[in-house]
Amino acid sequence: MIFANTDKEITLIYNSEDHIGRQILTYTQIEKIPVHDIDLLHMKLTSTQWAELASRMGIDVQDLVNTESADFLQKFGHMELLSDNDWLKLLIHNPSILKAPIVMKGSKVVMMTNPQEMLYFVK
Repeated sequence: MIFANTDKEITLIYNSEDHIGRQILTYTQIEKIPVHDIDLLHMKLTSTQWAELASRMGIDVQDLVNTESADFLQKFGHMELLSDNDWLKLLIHNPSILKAPIVMKGSKVVMMTNPQEMLYFVK
């Protein structure tokens, strides 16, 4: 799967167990915004795809991970410095540790910690 670079459709990468991702998806459906949703519980991204997302957002791979979440701390505790490859492996096998849903439209790629950010993103 390659990420589309179109202004006609939003791509949402989220975990359906996370309320923010579900709210963003619901907003797109209510507003009839074309959306390609990728639920990480049912579809795994590759290390290349995760690295591409981080690159397009201008962040390090480790910044995709919520190291403060209860899920992360329960599974891994406090991690010391890891390589990008190690962070990618963690994300691939534990999508619930994604810091926030990722929304893409055209060249814009952002992590959304608040569903209301969609109001400004789609303009």
